[in-house]
Formats: sequence, C-alpha cells, structure tokens
Amino acid sequence: MSEKKDILVDFASIEKNLQKYKVKNKGIQAIETEKIVGSINRYNDFSENLLPYRGDSSMRYANIERALLAGVNLPPIQVYQILDSYFIIDGHHRAAVAKRLFNAEFIDAEVFEVKFEFDISTTKNYSYDTKSAKDFLIKLEEYSFLSKTYLSNAVLKYPLKVTELKSYGKLLEEIENYKASYNKGEFSKKHTIFASYHWYEHSFLPSVSVMEEEDVLSGFRKRTYTDLYVWIQQHKYYLSQKAGHDVGFDFTAHDFFRKYKKVKPLHLIPSKIKDILNGIKERIKDFKE
Repeated sequence: MSEKKDILVDFASIEKNLQKYKVKNKGIQAIETEKIVGSINRYNDFSENLLPYRGDSSMRYANIERALLAGVNLPPIQVYQILDSYFIIDGHHRAAVAKRLFNAEFIDAEVFEVKFEFDISTTKNYSYDTKSAKDFLIKLEEYSFLSKTYLSNAVLKYPLKVTELKSYGKLLEEIENYKASYNKGEFSKKHTIFASYHWYEHSFLPSVSVMEEEDVLSGFRKRTYTDLYVWIQQHKYYLSQKAGHDVGFDFTAHDFFRKYKKVKPLHLIPSKIKDILNGIKERIKDFKE
C-alpha cells in the first residue's frame, strides 16, 4: 500500500478564481469540537468581531454557561468547513463553553462547506495553513458582498476591507436596511447600486472622517477602517438597547475612542513645551535639508 502524498492547498492561487468556488449549506449536524480551528480557546480575547475586548464579552460567556448548566437548548453555532476543519462564523462563546465546561467532543452546528474544484482524493493528504484558509474565506465573503451590492473596491476612496469573518454579512445587512428605510423608501424601487453608493458616501465616509480626525486606527495594528466601522455599529446597537433609544454613531464612536484610542506621549505634554519641541524638530529638518 502506497503512502498518502502530502498536498498543501494553495489558496493564493485558487482565490484568483473566486467565482468558481461555491459554498454549500449542509444543514445542522454534530461536528467534532477538536476539528474547530481558530479562537475557541480565546473567549476572553474576542468581541463580536475579534476586535479589542469589550466589557460584555465575559458577561456573555457567563450567561451562556448558566444557560447550558440549566439545560437550555441554545441555537447551533455556524461554521465554514474547509476539508475536514471548521471555522466559526457565529457562536464562539457557545463553542468555548461547550469545550471548557463540558469537555464536549461534539457540538451542533450549521455547516457551510466550501466546495473546491480539485478532487478530494483518498490517495492524497491535503493540508493548509490556518491563516491562509481564513483569509481565503474572508475573500469569498468579500466577493459575495461586492457582487450583491455592486460596490467596487477598485474605485472606492477607502476600500471596504475587513480582517474577520461575518463582517461583510453585517455590512450587507446594513445596506439592505438603508435601502429599505432611507427617506421613506426612496431607494426601495431602485437598483441596489444606488443605495449602496449612497450609503457609502453618506454613512461610511463620514464615519471614516471622524476616525481620521481622532487618529484612532494607529492604535489597532493590522486592522482597517471597515473593521472599526463594523465594530462601532455593533457597539451602537448594544448601547442603544441599554439606553432605550438610538444613541447615534458619534456618541458610540467617541465612547469607543475614549476607551481604546492609543494615547501618544506628545498629547500629555503641556502646549508650551510642545511648541518648543516642534520648533526643535523644524530646525533639525532644516539642517538635514
């Protein structure tokens, strides 16, 4: 009997033809928790989109723990399947509780399998790098999002790029709500492209301007304006629920900035000393020139 050949899946190559790869909903089934890859052991580190820790993360974990101990049936988690591994789309806390508290070997999940064009051969041992696989899944979501909204990152001033799964789905939901509700349904009977670009110009771009003014992105390595936009919009929902009314984007954004903005040492220096330092900096610059 010949040994299986080890084949490394080349996501960098296959992502060039994203339109050829399909996602099949296999329905709800029990999956092995040991085959879930990603953040299952980092439940205190992630928020809804694995952005910086929020105060409600540990509370949500505790609530799920109490519910499972009380025998409450929670909805199945959602996962992508690549080969024989699973990436969590929704349900990080549920998976973490099931694994840590009950040492569960299986968990119910709605499985979305990524179907590739190459044959899964029994004589080959397919493997992949987890980060590359996750990046590929995000690009699949991006392709679907751009196809449905008719937005084109090639022409946008700030391309809609994200670093976490689910984010494009949340943006799509927001655009669909925007289309249905803006100005008493002004866009409801028009092509989606009108609502998409209007949303981008009148909702997304002003938000990015606020982020730029606050220089907030400097505090988040390898994140994007779109990541922060999605996170802030989600945070706005939670704050609004707590307040009993829509608190607005600006209030939410500044609450976010207050908690997470990276404070530069120069901001802590009195203005007179700051002027002196800036003067020295200018002299050095002139000297170099």
